[in-house]
Amino acid sequence: MLERAVAVDAPRRAAILEWLAVRKAIVVWWAASRVVVFAGAFALHLARVPHGYFGPALFRPLFGPLEAWDGIWYRLIATHGYLLVSGRQSDPAFFPLYPLLLKLVGMTGLPVAAAGLLLSNVLFLGALFAFDALSTDLFDRALARRATLLLAVFPTTYVCSMIYPESLVLFAYSLTGLFAIRRRWGACAITAAVAALARPEGILLALPILGCLVGQWRSLEPDARGRGVGALLAGPAAALSFPLYLGWALHDPLAWNKAQTAWGRSFRVDGIYHAFTGITRQVATQGWPYRDFVACVVTLGLLALARRAGVPWTWVALGFATVLVPLGSGSFESDARFALPALPVYWTLAWLCRRQLALRTVVAVSTVLLATATLTLPLLFP
Repeated sequence: MLERAVAVDAPRRAAILEWLAVRKAIVVWWAASRVVVFAGAFALHLARVPHGYFGPALFRPLFGPLEAWDGIWYRLIATHGYLLVSGRQSDPAFFPLYPLLLKLVGMTGLPVAAAGLLLSNVLFLGALFAFDALSTDLFDRALARRATLLLAVFPTTYVCSMIYPESLVLFAYSLTGLFAIRRRWGACAITAAVAALARPEGILLALPILGCLVGQWRSLEPDARGRGVGALLAGPAAALSFPLYLGWALHDPLAWNKAQTAWGRSFRVDGIYHAFTGITRQVATQGWPYRDFVACVVTLGLLALARRAGVPWTWVALGFATVLVPLGSGSFESDARFALPALPVYWTLAWLCRRQLALRTVVAVSTVLLATATLTLPLLFP
């Protein structure tokens, strides 16, 4: 009996050890990439240049650049709530879940800036775990592991160490896909709602949820079908709750639209056309939009190859929508950051990096770009 018990436990122990080993590697990748980002921010603190759009106050905190830009607005919301200033840039443009979590973490006694840095970096680690699990369910273990490594060091993930909601969005996107594949529709509905309350693009998760639901429909019991439809509708319903909240809190359900207009991010039907036709003028007048334009072109190129890499078509559609919908404002500004949750990009990149030399080259280039993006934070809006 004892020998039989040992024989039964041996595979279980092996599975546990493998599980721990995989997650240990992810933690190492996460920690190494975050060292690059925090080292860059600390280098700016020591050098106190370039000032860019900020004065000397940016460099007083140890990691001041990671607290800047939209992080200032998220801290204001966490501390004081929403306030609409008509015709001026104001905080109803920012969705509510991340500042709510920031407020909750700040209730532990941490300064709100430190709470934001801690929250974003821990959420990014969670996002890597969830993304690795999702990737393993969709692809073989080797490709999944490469994809997770490439996400950990991806150049735009510097923002996942800032007081921004991108880590939360990545986490919610990955969990939503994972729960949909595993038919855990209740959990899928919750994470889809989380994504939509963190950023409006979270409603696009309806695409892969729909793909999973259609693929599984015939094998689902009637109650499971109902839960699946509920998960499909959870994101749009959650996003709709934000203007309803603003209508209650600010007596203006259109506060988000008005704030977006003041920030120059209002949607227009011909926005994508104007974004592409106006890029030459934008680069000539501002100099920096080429970063987002190049990132957009590279991302679209990788998405175009995603089906060849075996990525399900609904995820490919999500990727294209994630990249293109923000261009509806008529500008490429921040599109590199908005494209971060386009998960098929990392699967396609991992597929292209099947050879070790290619993988090492892409990781090295990504790490250099990650450091460069951090060091230029005072100059360039994320």
